[in-house]
Amino acid sequence: MDNSRPAAQTVPNDIRIMQMDIPAKMFVACAISSAVGIALMAVTGYPVLMAIFIVLLLVCVIDVPLVMKHVMSVETASLLPMLILCFVYTPLSWFTFDGLLGCTPYLSVLYAIMIVFTYYRNVQRILLPLYSLILAGLIAHWLITSAAKQDSTQVLNILIAYLITYAVTITIAESVKNKNIEINRHITDLSLRDGLTNLLNRRAVDEVLQSTERDFAATGADYALVMMDVDRFKNINDAYGHPIGDAVLQTLAQCIQSLIRAQDYAFRYGGDEFLLVLAKVDDAASARIRERIRAALRDVQGYAFSITVSVGCVLRSECGSVQDALALADKRMYAAKEEAREDESGRI
Repeated sequence: MDNSRPAAQTVPNDIRIMQMDIPAKMFVACAISSAVGIALMAVTGYPVLMAIFIVLLLVCVIDVPLVMKHVMSVETASLLPMLILCFVYTPLSWFTFDGLLGCTPYLSVLYAIMIVFTYYRNVQRILLPLYSLILAGLIAHWLITSAAKQDSTQVLNILIAYLITYAVTITIAESVKNKNIEINRHITDLSLRDGLTNLLNRRAVDEVLQSTERDFAATGADYALVMMDVDRFKNINDAYGHPIGDAVLQTLAQCIQSLIRAQDYAFRYGGDEFLLVLAKVDDAASARIRERIRAALRDVQGYAFSITVSVGCVLRSECGSVQDALALADKRMYAAKEEAREDESGRI
């Protein structure tokens, strides 16, 4: 089995940071634009539109401390200003500034881009079609009530240019956003993987355990932490060389990858030490997985020695915290290693 689930199951912190960076910039831009809008509407004499910008600025000011205290995300904080811009300011400015021949169509392209770059989940799927529907209604109303007073060729050219600009700009913005996410995900995935074994590395442990802990707290579904260490690995390196030692680690990684389940995770924890996170298991199920890995190692051929591992396993429910569980799994692994050494000494 391919152990490449973290990118699909959890969103790494690097990608979360990237996703929040653009909304944060959009939020700041909205606040600045509101201040500029208040001044412009005051100078040009549009008190209703000025009042909308005042409300926008107040919302931004109220949202800032909530975001700073992590009461709400930047994405959520941006939602109310976006709703005001799309569903209050747009129709009012449309009727104020001569509909299709005014400035609102160009602003609507900007607002649509802000929606695309600010929202990454269901909000965009709802907000963008609703906003497009509002714009379609405004255009239809303007064509019915005002188009006859204008030059038909001019109206047609403006309408076609506007619709093409709106559609193409949104499509390009969505494509750029998705491409950036994919590139960032690929870079993050590479940074979370061990170059030798292709297993997840030590950096990825916190990402996975945070997600697993959330599931454990929410559902109570137990999971196992398994520490695994190659026996006599230093002797293998000394006697046969580091290339053979690396091949042993790759062999063990391949056995692990092929025998754990799709919902499980495997890490190269450091040196010749490996960590498995086995989701939704009891001790018996964990033991079966561990034994399958041992059996697969016994069947490995091509080495002048047998590959064995010492294993320490703990269920999360045995400990008060995940850190205690990791420490206990590590302790049990070293106890198993000492027991194996004593058995070897006894046989000698």
